[in-house]
Amino acid sequence: MIRDLRSFVANGITQVRDVGGPINILSQMNKRISCGELLGPKLFFSGPMLERAPLFYKSKNKILPGFSVSINTREDVDRVLSELARNGACMVKTYNKMDLDVYKHLLAVAKKHGLRVVHDPGRYLFHEIPMDMAIDLGVTSIEHGVAAWPVVLKDELKKQHDQLMAENADQAARESFMDKVIELGVESISTDKLQHLIHKMLENDIYICPTLVIYGYEDIFTREFIRHKVKILVGHDGCSPTKLFSEMKMLKDLGLSESEIIKGATIYPAQWLGVEDRFGSISPGMQANLVILDKNPLENIDNFESTFMVLMNGQVVFHKVKMEEK
Repeated sequence: MIRDLRSFVANGITQVRDVGGPINILSQMNKRISCGELLGPKLFFSGPMLERAPLFYKSKNKILPGFSVSINTREDVDRVLSELARNGACMVKTYNKMDLDVYKHLLAVAKKHGLRVVHDPGRYLFHEIPMDMAIDLGVTSIEHGVAAWPVVLKDELKKQHDQLMAENADQAARESFMDKVIELGVESISTDKLQHLIHKMLENDIYICPTLVIYGYEDIFTREFIRHKVKILVGHDGCSPTKLFSEMKMLKDLGLSESEIIKGATIYPAQWLGVEDRFGSISPGMQANLVILDKNPLENIDNFESTFMVLMNGQVVFHKVKMEEK
């Protein structure tokens, strides 16, 4: 883990938006980084993924206790969000299943604590809080481009999808339908519904993190998000800087310009987090966390991997020449 933190900094990544992990580990890690005990990026974190029991990622809690936490009642919301705020979280990650009344209460409590909400509706289909509903409720950050899929299904497929949900169909039936939709790919999508969703995203200033590296189907939606200038955040599930660079290249292949990719890795996340007065751009009074590259990333996004020097809080923490001399 410590090696991963150093690797981020050595690759010029000086801030990280972490949207899912044990709050105690993230809180302690960020404190150690802040006081200089560890070399790592500044962490903006949510703490655990929150959903109604039974937990989808229950098995991960055996390895990382607190990775995912149950939110079944309003009382759970009050207790868990208070704990997250006390431990330095700046946002909340909602995932997969949650009762609508509890979800609305969560949004109100999060606002009271100054916690932003990022929403991952779940796997490809069968979302209890689909992304269009989350947007209508005031959520402004969505994880995974594939989150759009159930919202933009063609009418007949949408009817089948909703019937399976209403009947509380078993996992086998859901998987069978999901396989059918995945096989249809772009043919499963209503162009009109996708355009309506994109209009809603633009109207509500939504940020979306496509995570193309993780899902192979998101280009169906992300290409359209890019074409219509939805704000794209650069990120992925995991702790590898190289995957982040892969994500940048995939976004470029889908038509996102180098300048927008850079914004998606710098100023856009800072704006969503509300810290653009300190992070995300270079100007007087900003935090001096800087990466200096050997080559211009505006000419080719691959040049993001040409790190020459990295500064944290105005101090040089990585220098390629010195590292090569060692």
